[in-house]
Amino acid sequence: MKKLTLLLLITVTAFTYSYSQKFKYGHIDGNAVYGEMPEKQEADTLYAKFVKQLEDQIKNMQDEYNAKLEEYKQKEASLSDIVKQTKIDELNSLGERIQKFQVSAQTEAAKKQKELYDPVREKFGNALKKVAEKYGYRFIIDKNALLYYNDADDVTDLVKKELGIK
Repeated sequence: MKKLTLLLLITVTAFTYSYSQKFKYGHIDGNAVYGEMPEKQEADTLYAKFVKQLEDQIKNMQDEYNAKLEEYKQKEASLSDIVKQTKIDELNSLGERIQKFQVSAQTEAAKKQKELYDPVREKFGNALKKVAEKYGYRFIIDKNALLYYNDADDVTDLVKKELGIK
């Protein structure tokens, strides 16, 4: 029984050692590479402009609401009950439109973000895959997820080169 256990232990150890020697691991500073991609920087600019337009529209709607509310407050004492109710209904309607627009704006911003950034992420992923295949890496892990890494296994510059980043 002891011989069988010893033989099994030696076999497993030898198999594990030989199998682990086939893997080549690398790490990358993914945030740095992704942030330096010109396509990502362009997407940032376009997304910021898009969001600014939405924010400006919301601000205009809120300014309109606040102006109408202030006007109502100033004239409230002199208004008849039916005019008061009409003004309140207008304010409520405008408030609901603002809320609906805010929800719609969030949805549109998420769609725009996906539209702008998905191609950039795909290009980054393809470059990473090409480097892994070209240099024989089985795994490339983001170094921000590692507690320790050896700089010799850093593929950041290889991926930058693949993407044409200097």
